[in-house]
Amino acid sequence: MRGTEKAAKQQEAEAAKAAKKQQAEAAEAAKAAKQQEAEAAKAAKKEKADAEKAANQQADAEKAAKKQKAEAEKAAKKEKAEADKAAKKEKVDVEKAAKQQAAAAAGPIPKRPAAQGGKSESNQTKRRKR
Repeated sequence: MRGTEKAAKQQEAEAAKAAKKQQAEAAEAAKAAKQQEAEAAKAAKKEKADAEKAANQQADAEKAAKKQKAEAEKAAKKEKAEADKAAKKEKVDVEKAAKQQAAAAAGPIPKRPAAQGGKSESNQTKRRKR
């Protein structure tokens, strides 16, 4: 009977050892799973942050492009207005110069009618004639 007790004790010890080993392996597997889950969560968080950062950068770029376009349009409008103003002034100056040239070519405007012997009638004389 001593042999069977010894064998039973040995078998029990081996079973306890195997159970302990299995428990340790299960704990290690759980730890590995937890670590993997944490890494996956960290990667997902980083990916989300990167996506948000990229979206913000794109929004900033679009905003900057819109602002630059508005400034360019404003500058073009101002330049066109200045060019139109300069063209109008030049046209007025040319017309004025042409008028002056035509007046100079026509000669001086006579102050007295030539038909009346070189003298113009006064208002008093005109009233008497009526």
